[in-house]
Amino acid sequence: MCRPESQFPLRIWYLSQYNHCMIKILVTTFSLLGLLLFTGCTSSEQADSSLGAETPTPGWEVIGPGGGGTIYIPTISPGDSSNVFVRCDMTGAYVTENGGDSWRMFNLRGVVRDFEFDPQAPETIYACNSGLYRSDDRGRRWKLIYPSPEDVTEEVMTGDHASHRFRTESGMPDSQIVKVRVDPADSNHLFIGLSPSRNSGQPARVLESTDKGTSWHEVAQVPGRQILAIFPGSWVGRSDEIVVVSDSGAVGVALDGKDVRELRLPVAEVLAAEGGTIPGGSYLYILSGFSNEGGVLGGGVYRSSDFGTTWEKVNGQLEDSVAATGRLPRFRTLAVSEGHAEVVYLSCEALWNMENGFPQRHSGILKTSDGGETWDWVLTVSGGRVLTENFEGDWILRKLGWFRNPGHLGVSPTNPEVVYGTDSGRAIKSEDGGRTWQQCINRDAEDRSFTTRGLDVTTTYGVHFDPFDPQHIFISYTDIGLFHSYNGGKTWNHAITGIPRQWRNTCYWLEFDPAVRGRIYSVWANVHDLPRPKMYRSGNLVNGNQQGGVAVSGDGGQWWGLLDLGILKDDGTHHKGMRPGAVCTHLVLDPESPVESRVLYVTDYGYGVWKSQDEGRTWELKNEGLSPENLYCWRITRLPSGRLILLVARGGIEGREVISGALYFSDDGADSWHPMPMPDGVSAPNDLVYDPSRPDRMYLSCWPLSKEGREAGGGLYRTEDGGSTWEQIFKENKHVYAAAVDPFDNDVIYIATFNSAAYRSEDRGENWSRLGGFNFKWGHRPVPDIHHPGRLYITSFGGSVFHGPADGLAGAFEDIENLPPLE
Repeated sequence: MCRPESQFPLRIWYLSQYNHCMIKILVTTFSLLGLLLFTGCTSSEQADSSLGAETPTPGWEVIGPGGGGTIYIPTISPGDSSNVFVRCDMTGAYVTENGGDSWRMFNLRGVVRDFEFDPQAPETIYACNSGLYRSDDRGRRWKLIYPSPEDVTEEVMTGDHASHRFRTESGMPDSQIVKVRVDPADSNHLFIGLSPSRNSGQPARVLESTDKGTSWHEVAQVPGRQILAIFPGSWVGRSDEIVVVSDSGAVGVALDGKDVRELRLPVAEVLAAEGGTIPGGSYLYILSGFSNEGGVLGGGVYRSSDFGTTWEKVNGQLEDSVAATGRLPRFRTLAVSEGHAEVVYLSCEALWNMENGFPQRHSGILKTSDGGETWDWVLTVSGGRVLTENFEGDWILRKLGWFRNPGHLGVSPTNPEVVYGTDSGRAIKSEDGGRTWQQCINRDAEDRSFTTRGLDVTTTYGVHFDPFDPQHIFISYTDIGLFHSYNGGKTWNHAITGIPRQWRNTCYWLEFDPAVRGRIYSVWANVHDLPRPKMYRSGNLVNGNQQGGVAVSGDGGQWWGLLDLGILKDDGTHHKGMRPGAVCTHLVLDPESPVESRVLYVTDYGYGVWKSQDEGRTWELKNEGLSPENLYCWRITRLPSGRLILLVARGGIEGREVISGALYFSDDGADSWHPMPMPDGVSAPNDLVYDPSRPDRMYLSCWPLSKEGREAGGGLYRTEDGGSTWEQIFKENKHVYAAAVDPFDNDVIYIATFNSAAYRSEDRGENWSRLGGFNFKWGHRPVPDIHHPGRLYITSFGGSVFHGPADGLAGAFEDIENLPPLE
């Protein structure tokens, strides 16, 4: 089937980013534009059949384009360089056993801080975060080994991101385990580095186990907060010693007497520390920022060949660029081949070279094969272009022009030719020492659409179904905008053509016009992750750099035009249109309004509610009755009666000033708003859905507030009387993001949480069962699959979209074998 054609003329006004002049563009038919810009059809028949099954798989799978968010700590097996682990900052951890051709996501209760293979038994790998886990089968099954499960009295998830920690009988330190090291001479000999919680007042420390993690004791306290490396003395024939490097210091530890001596580093701040063995000894490396004090150049790469006692600069010709250009380079990280420590890869943020008499800024990856005496580019990037032309490319480079030098690198300990790099969007690898590079995030179809390899690391807000084409679905994303599929989700295309670059970060929502094929409205903003309070801390809502607005498509999302943003007048009002820079988070279309002049409502986060009665040609601010103390308008629900219910998110910063959220209703098309009672103790309404068979029955998802180490005021609430009274039907300490009513059986309710679980009720919330097999830490919105009864989509905060059985997968193994599944 061909992509849908427009059936109506659109009037589009575009606000120039430079002079705020309004340019009126009249597009009389998107059919003609579609013929000019998009020859041919994109259909499920044309997609590569190898990229997806014709029918849904029985378990849970992740769908989407792949990549899109920041990926960290590539760690390669010493026994098999195709077995690699990475993690993202959104709780997902990932393993490949085929060199990045496909990845499997797993969940260890939170963000993994470090991976470590056992050099003597490469089938064994450790991972750490709030606990230390071990897998003896290449990452398929995991066991908690510190704290011991017998010592655990409770698992606690608190704060806005449901941060995980264990409570124990023995009083485990209030720390994250950020580093794990296996002694290469003895698999029973382990070390872990603990970085303290920010307000705990505790030091960073190192613990030792001589029985493979059964028991532990402290061997050292370390200056600084972040432990970067633990170097085993067995590298140099001194198995009773270790060297520990933190972000601001280093110590040598004699394990027999637990003697700790401070080691003098040549710099005050360390960005990265790595090391390994060479014939007859070892090399340790540290990386710091460059400095130029009084003409004396400091910083860069330092090497120690005497196990941390003394250090020498090994910047090679890197310092020549400073002399030639007068500009200091910036570096992000380095990685060392542990068994070939003369080989180091260095991620360069900005190295200035003289070309044609002018300094040129380059980024990318440098490599040394002689311990830092000389460095050579193996991947060079400038302005989003790969100058060395040795990268095969991925959808991100093709569609967005992104290519940043890797923030993390990982080298095989046994084969220095194999190296992985990860950055904000992708993972790449080289198997020939950097001469050529391949992407590891997506697979292309013959029609240039693409699909994930399983490495998905981006937040999603909704799954949206085209009412005229069951194969046409959309996913609205943070960081990468909007994607759509013409073959039921097997492959994907970017859907951002016509959206200004300043808006493209986040598409929060879209609505199809149910009466006009191809007509879609969408809302955008460059402020992502709302309504999470971290966005208040970032200052993005008050820094004056907000960009966003409303767009419309007449051809099913192939091309977008911008609805009127208006002109800011001298008196601070907006002529006709929505304010420039509106942070638009939700949109509602009144399906009873005339097709030729649709009524639209849009939430502008921090500013209020906008209404258009003419398809978006003009807008009015509709804030009468809203408290000016909190205008963080987040979502609107329209009931069949025409009543509008507005959700205002909680404002402020947890632990400091908190501005309570609110509910309002309007029965006059948003001309006036009236307060609606919220459940007792609730301050953060997050989502509202109603029962189609009885709209007075509604379900309110609420975010808890952390008070003295416990969560209160969250969960799920139900009303049977249109919001006059509420009853709590799910636990207040659960971080419930959203609920959904099953369209095939309105007694069935689904919820997703940030607590590694989603749930189902078959009696309108009286009783609940956990959906087996879904255990991603941060779940967002459940979306029943209207084309496959019995199937469910779940959007996520950092793992793309999950698709699986609506009643869960009975008996599914969920990664950790010696802890009970979370309730």
